[in-house]
Parts: sequence; C-alpha cells; structure tokens
Amino acid sequence: MKTTWTPVTAAFLLAISSNQVVAQSPSDPPLASSLTFDEAIAIAQEAQPGTIAEVALDRANGRVVIDIEVVDAAGNEIEMALDAESGEILWTHIDDDPANDPN
Repeated sequence: MKTTWTPVTAAFLLAISSNQVVAQSPSDPPLASSLTFDEAIAIAQEAQPGTIAEVALDRANGRVVIDIEVVDAAGNEIEMALDAESGEILWTHIDDDPANDPN
C-alpha cells in the first residue's frame, strides 16, 4: 500500500515535530527536580531559620528552581530560589511588598 501525504498532513506532522523540539529546548527545561521539597526546605531553613510559608517549583533565567518563602521570628518574609538539581541557593531577598503574597 502506498502512503500519500497531503499538504495538510505534512504541515500537521511538521507542526507536531516542531513543538516537540521547542518543548525540549535547553531554554525551557522540564519542570522537574531531583530534590524533594523536604530536602529543599532543610537547605532553606539551614540558611534562614523560620516557618516555611510557601514552596513551589518554577523556572527562572532558563533553569528550574524551587521557590521557598521563610517567615523569620521578626515576621519578615524571606524569599529564596534553590537550584532544583544541586540545591544551591541562587538568590534570596526580603519580600517587603504584601501585595504579591498569595491569598
């Protein structure tokens, strides 16, 4: 049996294969982590003791990060991002804008 490709079929297959290449590009890594949230929390609390208010998997600057918010004894909200693979703390800052807090 001979297979014939219509222009629509060819365009569809090209679109599917193009999407797969984009989805796997290094600039947009899969949203996954080799660290568990518990491991990431332990790293964050060693650097900044306090109560964990938020933990989320996210992307920043082309890499997958674990965003963690710690509330210290004075009530300051310290946000930090850990590399999702190594656990390295990439950045940390005090969140002084309550408008961007989750509800």
